[in-house]
Amino acid sequence: MKITGKTKQLAVIGDPADHSFSPVLHNFISEYMGNDYTYSAYTVKPENLKNAINGMRAFGFAGINVTAPHKIEVMQYLDEISSDAKMLGSVNTVVNHEGILTGYNTDSEGFYMSLTNAGIKTENKDILVLGCGGVVIPALARIIKTNPKSITLLNRTKEKAKKISDELYTMTGYRVSTNKAHSAYDIIINTTSAGMGAQEDTLPWDSISELSDDSFITENSAAVDMIYNPERTKFLTLAQNKGAKILNGLDMLIYQGILAYELFTDTKLPDNIAELIRKEVFGK
Repeated sequence: MKITGKTKQLAVIGDPADHSFSPVLHNFISEYMGNDYTYSAYTVKPENLKNAINGMRAFGFAGINVTAPHKIEVMQYLDEISSDAKMLGSVNTVVNHEGILTGYNTDSEGFYMSLTNAGIKTENKDILVLGCGGVVIPALARIIKTNPKSITLLNRTKEKAKKISDELYTMTGYRVSTNKAHSAYDIIINTTSAGMGAQEDTLPWDSISELSDDSFITENSAAVDMIYNPERTKFLTLAQNKGAKILNGLDMLIYQGILAYELFTDTKLPDNIAELIRKEVFGK
């Protein structure tokens, strides 16, 4: 890619952001499509978030992706928020429309597209969600549309799980349980950071009192981890050893990234772009 004075800037911000695969993903798309954009990653501490967003506006960045822990707090510094992002209560994509910063959420549909691509059906299934990570509400709001049999949300702090359950009920009319109701689940989704970085040797339920062992995972389960780096967490390895189907967060990253790129550039990407990214960028 040849960077010039006319090259438009894109980025991801988070704390941290240096582990993100988003730069290689977006830069591949720009190169493949022949678009004059470049994409970087910036670690932004929470106390610097307002300055970072003002800097995006001042420097004329075309757009940014927002990752943990900024997806909710960033909303107060934007000029406009899409109806979906407003309903979901979080933003992961910010587009600069001639100085007007608009927030969107591509996590919701991106996550559901990753499940669909892996052949994991949520309709009439018992689903267990571990942790209250920033993508929980977008992910579950989309799953609820498919009429699952039940959704259980367990977290180290039960009050936080109850708060999210109440928000989802207000939003969708569907009641997510915060108590373990089944001995086994069809789909188990990890939204915690267990298995990543300094927590590499931990399991998502280590700090959840309702789960004393891993018996809720069976050979008929699908284990889904939001983490994509490392490729296989301790949770996914354990689940695979029990015969469960496993899925990491790479496809969610790819699909939400495709949706975000289309918003950044106001273009429609080719239907085979996800397959190309999977093969050319990640060697899958």
